[in-house]
Amino acid sequence: MRRPLHAFIAALTVCLTVAGGASPQAPEHRFAPGSPPISVRPSALAQIVSELAGSPVNVQRARILWVIDPHAMVIESDSAFDPTWRDRGRVLVVLERSRSLAIPRPPVSIAPVNIVGIARTLLGIQAAQDVPWPQALTRREIDRLGVRAAILASSIKTSDGVELTSSTAVPSTAAPSTTTTAP
Repeated sequence: MRRPLHAFIAALTVCLTVAGGASPQAPEHRFAPGSPPISVRPSALAQIVSELAGSPVNVQRARILWVIDPHAMVIESDSAFDPTWRDRGRVLVVLERSRSLAIPRPPVSIAPVNIVGIARTLLGIQAAQDVPWPQALTRREIDRLGVRAAILASSIKTSDGVELTSSTAVPSTAAPSTTTTAP
């Protein structure tokens, strides 16, 4: 009786190894373009950002911790627990170039928000230069706040559906100046 069970487990292990490890060196793109965003909490995204980086995400029940500027903020999971008991996995949210926050700085009230965008690592969002890095967010602030992941966001909404971003005019690229200045 035990022998068939052992044979089954061995066969299952071989199948999973072959299916899961066909090309371990090349990163696998699990999500097709246009696939629906993965729903995740901010603290979970902070823990598994390397697995979800580059994927569309819908970050639910996020609490705005710090509005850095009109294009960036830091969030954490919304919780009924006090800050000392709350999970500290925090996430930087940077809006796409064509969007800006339409909320006061600082917000009048803290309420859960939902964010739709692309999950990114901190190094990835900084190095890609898709959007300007917030000047106030230094390495010291990142460490102090425990920021572990980033989102390139296209939408931020309250739980009752109010959009907290607005379109901004994309600056046109001006022709380079022909005048030079002395060093």
